[in-house]
Amino acid sequence: MAIHIPPPSKWSHKHIILVTLIGTLVAIAITAIVSISLSPAHIYLSLTDMKVGGPVEDTKFYNFTIVANNSSPRMAVLYGALDTEIWYSETAWVPAMVDLSVLQDGRRQAPGNVAHINVSAEYWQSEQASGNKAPDQASSGGIGSPPPPPATNNTDWSNCTVVVMAKVWFKAGGISTRSYNIRASCSLVNFDRADAIVDCTHG
Repeated sequence: MAIHIPPPSKWSHKHIILVTLIGTLVAIAITAIVSISLSPAHIYLSLTDMKVGGPVEDTKFYNFTIVANNSSPRMAVLYGALDTEIWYSETAWVPAMVDLSVLQDGRRQAPGNVAHINVSAEYWQSEQASGNKAPDQASSGGIGSPPPPPATNNTDWSNCTVVVMAKVWFKAGGISTRSYNIRASCSLVNFDRADAIVDCTHG
C-alpha cells in the first residue's frame, strides 16, 4: 500500500518527524555502505625463498621474496613506496632493493591477488650501522647515512629480522581511500634455509 504524503503546506508535526527520520536512516545507510566499501583491505605479508647469491667481486647478494596477499575481493592496492631492511644484529642492517615489476604498472595489486615481490641486498656496499637504532626503529632505506664500514666474514645471517615499510592506498572502482603506512616485522629469518616461510607481523 502506497504511503500518501500531503503537500508541504499541509504537513503536520508527525509528517515532518517521519520525513526527517526517513532522511536520517537513508543518510546512515549510505554512510555505512561507503564506509564498508572504502575500509582498508587486509594485506598479509610473509617471506620465502631466502638465499645467498654470489660472491661477485667480494659482494654477496642476500635475496628473498615478499609474498603480499591482498585478501580483499573488491579493492585494489596501490603502492606509493615499498622499502625493506635486513637487520642481522640489534645495531646493524642493510637496505634491500625491491623489484615492483610484478605489480601492474609497477604499483597496482589487483583484488584477491597474491604478489611475489623479489628483493635483494648487496652486503658489502650497503652495510649500515647505528649504535642507538633497533629493528623497531628502522628507517626508510638509509638515505643520507654515512659510508658503510667494511664487511666482515663472521656476520650471522641465520637469525635476521626483515622490516617491510610501505605506503599504500586502497581503491575500488574510481574511489580510493586515504594513504596508509604499513610496517611489518619478519623475525627469525634464516638465509641458509631457502625453503622456509616466515610470517610477518604488523606493528
